[in-house]
Amino acid sequence: MLSRQQTPSTLNTGLEALSEAVSSISRRSCQYCGAVAIASASTCALAVTGDDINFNGYARSGIGSTDKGGEQLCFKAAGAPSKYRLGNECETYAELKFGADLFDQDGVQFYLDTNLAYKVGQQGDYETTDPALREMNIKATGVFGDALPGSMLWVGKRFYNRHDIHMIDYYYWNLSGPGVGIENIDVGMGKLDIAWVRNQNGVKYDNWTNNTYKTEQVTTNILDFRWNEIPIMHNLSLELGLDYGVGSPPDNLPEVTLTNGEKVGKSYFDKNGWMLTGELTWNVLGGFNKVIVQYATDGMTGPGTGTAGMYMQTTDWFKGNKLFRVMDHGAVSIMPKLDMMYVLGVTQVKYDEDTMHPMFPNYGKKTTWMTAGVRPSWNWNDLTSTTIELGYDQVKNAHASFQDGSTLYSSDLFKSKLLKFTIAQQFHPQFGNWVRPQIRIFATYADWNTPKLAAVGTPPDTLKGTACTSANADKCNALGLEYFDTFTSAQQVMKAYGSKSDGWTYGAQMEIWF
Repeated sequence: MLSRQQTPSTLNTGLEALSEAVSSISRRSCQYCGAVAIASASTCALAVTGDDINFNGYARSGIGSTDKGGEQLCFKAAGAPSKYRLGNECETYAELKFGADLFDQDGVQFYLDTNLAYKVGQQGDYETTDPALREMNIKATGVFGDALPGSMLWVGKRFYNRHDIHMIDYYYWNLSGPGVGIENIDVGMGKLDIAWVRNQNGVKYDNWTNNTYKTEQVTTNILDFRWNEIPIMHNLSLELGLDYGVGSPPDNLPEVTLTNGEKVGKSYFDKNGWMLTGELTWNVLGGFNKVIVQYATDGMTGPGTGTAGMYMQTTDWFKGNKLFRVMDHGAVSIMPKLDMMYVLGVTQVKYDEDTMHPMFPNYGKKTTWMTAGVRPSWNWNDLTSTTIELGYDQVKNAHASFQDGSTLYSSDLFKSKLLKFTIAQQFHPQFGNWVRPQIRIFATYADWNTPKLAAVGTPPDTLKGTACTSANADKCNALGLEYFDTFTSAQQVMKAYGSKSDGWTYGAQMEIWF
């Protein structure tokens, strides 16, 4: 390679050195341009070979119906951020992950990671959808040499160290999005991760128009600090996290008008919040048990009981709010023929009375979500097993609403409850909590309670609601469920069940990850 000190003595020597340098640069450039090589093999054909490309993915799809006919419906308690998922998923969903080892030499590695996600309602043959670009990042290991041995630098869109409960598909610590960070910094007793991540959220603000609030798209920045793999004792480790989030609106953000007529700009949308997380992991019974404690303040309590960090709310409206969460969940093998998943948890959000608008349903109240569930699986042989899932959700001071034509139906504040039971026969290549692929034949039963109807435009704290009658019982029944991210609507529930607040569904589903 041509160094800065070399001065060619002859034209031939210079040309040879230049040729060698260009060749070296070309080879190195090709090694680093794997992302381009995937799209255009002719440009950099030697950069990435077939052995360097990785394909991973996740998918689920199926078919179902209700005991009343029509398409499969899915059940989620009003106000709850999640649902028990076995035999209770009404969509086809897939993630296709392509990655490439771009460079691996002398302890230095560069890896490209991508992820496209697709979701449709699985009601026909030709269902169009726009893919969601969930991940596009590069991870570089060894670039800090002996200064930070074993650490990894990353940048781009990423599922950033998400923590979830599989059986309810709930992410309680999730800061996914575009970002940059350094992971696996060895601090002697455990590892340290530092990251800056971002999301642009629809931030709610106090303008009560047509019986609902308004939102403004505001960029939010979150600084994430994690100390993980802290050894406590044999098979017991601790992870601690501190997240600071703040709104970052532009200086010249157009002013908006609040309900009281006041005009506000940047200073109204740039509020902050904190979230503290502690997670204790015990490796036991061929699996794990995790205990999670979380506390959040102000903007990091948004959007409510389902808070995971990424969808923070940075207006004055959420200032003073507090969140507290305790959860225990795990997946264990009790005996060779019996595996089990389970979860028990409570989350409480106290909405501040001084800053929340009186029309906000939970104004000055505590909203408490409690959940408990088990999923035991009995192994008949390596190829088939029977699984039962029993789950219960309760939300105190829940509120629900839906639009039917030009009419907005709204509930009072009520104690939302949902009991869900599923039995499924599963077929798989071998037995285990985490073995996929699986094919399931299932039947699901759900029973939920119904609220009273609140007068439109009246704070629920002022009007406790009016009793349901035969004329509006179907509306009350539909208000007992949550519809966000369920591929089920209030209109479907009213058509299938009318005033009846329980029912069966049945069907088949496949699930795979690799």
